[in-house]
Amino acid sequence: MDIVAETKAEFRFRQWTKIIQECQASNLTVTAWCSQHNIGIKSYYYWLRKIRLKVCQSKEFQTPATKQEIVPLQLNSRTCSSSIHPAVTIHLGSASIDIAEGTSQAMIEAVLRSLQIIC
Repeated sequence: MDIVAETKAEFRFRQWTKIIQECQASNLTVTAWCSQHNIGIKSYYYWLRKIRLKVCQSKEFQTPATKQEIVPLQLNSRTCSSSIHPAVTIHLGSASIDIAEGTSQAMIEAVLRSLQIIC
């Protein structure tokens, strides 16, 4: 791919990422958000699929992280005994992850690695 095509593809990818992030941060359904912003629902899911594919194919996603970081955890003692509410909430950048009691360490690590790449 030549430099112009690469630049164009990267620009589109950044635009799509921004749209996906805005939608997810809106607390609206995808359908409602797309309707308000005159974006076709099929376009939204196409862009989301392309972003996920690119992240999954990136070297950072495929190789284990060599650097471990401590992330702030918020433990709510009232929710630990309830199976409906999360036992732990992790805030990483603009993302929040709720983790239910009994979630495997491997699953938590995979989610954190994914967030580290996209946040």
